[in-house]
Amino acid sequence: MATKSKNSNVYHTKWKVMATIVLFVCALVMFVCGVLAGMISKQWNWDVVNAETFYDTAEFHGVFRTALDRAITADIQYQSEERISAGKAARREEVINGFKRYYGIIDGVISSNTEINATYDGLAIYGEIPESLYANLQEYQYLVENRLPMYYKMYLQRQLDEYKTCVRYLGGLRNFLYYIEDEAGNPVGGNTTKGEISDEERTLVLYAGFSSDHLGEMPDYFETYSNITLEESGLRLYGAICDPLRPGDEFYELWQSFGFAKKSLPILLGVFSAAALLLVLCTVYLMRVTGQKEKGGIVEYMVQDRLYNEVHFLLVAVFFAFSAAGGTALVQNIMQGNANFWSYLFIMILGVLYLADVAVGLGFLLSIARQVKGQRFFRNTWVSVTIRRASELFTGKTFRGWMLIVILCYGLGNCVIMGLAVLAPYYGQWRFGVLCGLALILFNGVCMYLFLRALRSLKNIMISAKETSKGDFSAPLNLAEISPSLQNFAMDIANIQDGLKNAVDDAVKGERMKTDLITNVSHDLKTPLTSIITYADLLKHEELSNERAKGYVNVLHEKSYRLKQLIEDLIEASKASSGNLTVTKMQIDFRQLTLQAMGEMEEKIETAGLSFKMSCPEPVRINADGRHMWRILENLFSNAIKYSMPNSRVYVDIFEMNGFGMLVMKNISAAPIDFDETRLTERFVRGDASRTTEGSGLGLSITQSLAQIQGGTFGIQVDGDLFKSIVSIPLWEEEEETEEKAAEPEELPED
Repeated sequence: MATKSKNSNVYHTKWKVMATIVLFVCALVMFVCGVLAGMISKQWNWDVVNAETFYDTAEFHGVFRTALDRAITADIQYQSEERISAGKAARREEVINGFKRYYGIIDGVISSNTEINATYDGLAIYGEIPESLYANLQEYQYLVENRLPMYYKMYLQRQLDEYKTCVRYLGGLRNFLYYIEDEAGNPVGGNTTKGEISDEERTLVLYAGFSSDHLGEMPDYFETYSNITLEESGLRLYGAICDPLRPGDEFYELWQSFGFAKKSLPILLGVFSAAALLLVLCTVYLMRVTGQKEKGGIVEYMVQDRLYNEVHFLLVAVFFAFSAAGGTALVQNIMQGNANFWSYLFIMILGVLYLADVAVGLGFLLSIARQVKGQRFFRNTWVSVTIRRASELFTGKTFRGWMLIVILCYGLGNCVIMGLAVLAPYYGQWRFGVLCGLALILFNGVCMYLFLRALRSLKNIMISAKETSKGDFSAPLNLAEISPSLQNFAMDIANIQDGLKNAVDDAVKGERMKTDLITNVSHDLKTPLTSIITYADLLKHEELSNERAKGYVNVLHEKSYRLKQLIEDLIEASKASSGNLTVTKMQIDFRQLTLQAMGEMEEKIETAGLSFKMSCPEPVRINADGRHMWRILENLFSNAIKYSMPNSRVYVDIFEMNGFGMLVMKNISAAPIDFDETRLTERFVRGDASRTTEGSGLGLSITQSLAQIQGGTFGIQVDGDLFKSIVSIPLWEEEEETEEKAAEPEELPED
C-alpha cells in the first residue's frame, strides 16, 4: 500500500507543475549565466579564457600602445607648449595640404606656378598663368593672404590641445614608466630615470621603429610596434610597467576587472552545469509521468498529439530555425553595442525567444513520450496513415476502394482484349481475332449485367431508406438480393431500420403506458372524490355548533374541489398531448371571445388588483374550436392573475400577422424569473417555486397542446420580469366560410 501511494504521488499534478517550474527556472539560470559569460568575453575578446595573465591580454596591449604613442607625441613630436606656439612642431606640408582640403582647393596650374611664403601670409608667383585663370588666381591669393594665417593659428591650437591631452593622459598613469634619450645617451623626455626602468621586470626598448630584446617578460606583440615620429627622430625609448601594479590608473582597473572575470567564469560554468543537469532530470521525469495519473494508467493525449509526428517535427524545426536566425542577429547587436538601453532590450527579447524555444522543445518531447507510452508513435506518422489508407482500397472496407478496383479491372480487361483483337489480324490470326471480338462482347455483357444488378441493389437501398425516413418499417431490405459490392452499405441501412423501429416501438409503448396510467388513475380517483365532494357539501349545509369544525369542513370542501380540478386537468392534458381531443373548427371573433373571457373573470381581476388593457382596433376572425379557445384564454388569464405583480397592468394585444391571428399578453411577474422560460410549458412546472399559490402546473402545457392541435402555436418570452405569452391561431378564410354555408342546411323560421 505504501509503494502504491508513493507511485501515485509521483504522478500527481502538483509534482508535474513543480517540475515544470523548476525546469524553466533552470533554463532561465542557464540563460543568465550565458549572458554574463558573453558580456565578460565581449569586454576581453575571449582573452579572459585564453590568456594566462593580465599582461597577455589584447586589452593590456592596446592601453600600453596608447601610452607609448602619447609619450612619443608629447616628448618627441611636440616637446613643449613654447615650441608649439613658435611653430617649430608644425609641418609645412601638413599645414598646406590641410588648408587646401579645408577650403576645397584642387592642385593645378595656379598651385604649380606659385609658392606660399614661410610665414603663411603671402603668395609668390614664379611661373606663367593663363589670362583665363586670373580670376581664380585672385581668389586663391585672397585665401592665402587672409584665410591661411587664420587656419595656421587653428592648426597650432590643435597641436597645443593634443599636446595637453597627452600630458594629462600620461600624468594619470601611475604604472607606466618611460624614458627617452638620444643616440649619445642624453635624456630627451620621460617620467622617470633609465635606472628605475631597468629595475622593473617588464621593460621594452624601442628605437628606429624596432623593439630590442626583452629585458623581462614583455610579450612578442610589441616587436611589431612602429611609430613614424620615433623612426624619424632617431631617438631611443625605454618603457616599463610597474609590478605589482599601483592603484589609481587605467592599468590597475583593467587588472582588477580581469581578475574578477577570471574568477567569475568558473563559478558561472559550475552554476550553468548544475542547472543543465537539473533541467535534464526534470525533463526525464516529465517524460516519464506525462499523460498518466498513475503507473501503468491510461495515457491521456493533448491537442498537439493529433498532429502527425513528421509535421510536428517540421513545425518545431522551422520555429527553431527562425528563432536561431533572430537570436544570432540579436547577439551580434548586443556584442557590438555598449551596455545601454538597446542592449538590455535586446537581451530581454533574446531571453523571451530562448524560453519560447525551451517550451516548444519540451512540448515536442512530451508529445513523443505520450505517444510512445500509448504505443501509437508509429501509427501517428503520415507515412503509416498513408499506407493504411492505401491498403483499405484493396480490402473491401470502403465503397470507394471497390469502385476503384472494378473500374481498373474493367478498363484493363477491355484494353487487353481489344488489343489482342486488333493485333491478331495483323499477324494473320483471323480466327483468334474473331474469338477476341466475341470475348470482348461477352466481357462487356457480363460487366453490364453486374453493373445493372448493382444499380438495382442501390435503387432498393434508396427506396428502403426513403420509406424509413417516412416512418414506414414494413419493407425491410432483402440482403440476398443485394450486390456483393453494396453488402456492407445495405447491412448498415438494415441495422438503422431495426434500431429506429425498436426505438419508435419503445417510445410509443412508453407514451401509451404513461397516458393509460394517467387516464386510468384519474378515472379511479374521480369515483371516491365525488363521494368526498358530496359529503363535504352535505356537511356545509348542516348546522354545526363548533366553529372549528365549520372551518375544517370549508377546508375539506375547498381542497376536494381543487383535487377535482387537478384530475380534470390531468385527463385533459393527457388527451391533448396524445391528440385524442376532437377539434370542431368554426369562425370565431378572437376579440369578442377575449372580451367575454375577461368579463367572466372580472371579479378575480378586481380581487388581484390588476388592470387589463386590451388593444384590438378591428375584429380578428380565426378558424378554431371555440371550446378549446375558451380553455386557452381561461388558462392565460388565470396564469396572469396568479403570478402578476399586484396593482399592475396587463396588456392584451390582438392582431393579424402572416395568416395567423395573434394574441400577445404581457404582465410583470411578482416573483423574479430566475429560470429558463421554456420549462414553463412542461407539465407540473409552476412560476411559483415555493408552490404556495393555487394551480397544478398544467395550465400552460395544456394551452400549448390545445394551440397545436388547432394548427397554431404557443410561446413564451421573458425580458427581465416582463412575462409575455404569445398565441397564434390560423385566420378564417372566406373560401372556407363559403364552403361551410353551402354545406349547412337552411334554417327553418322560428314559430
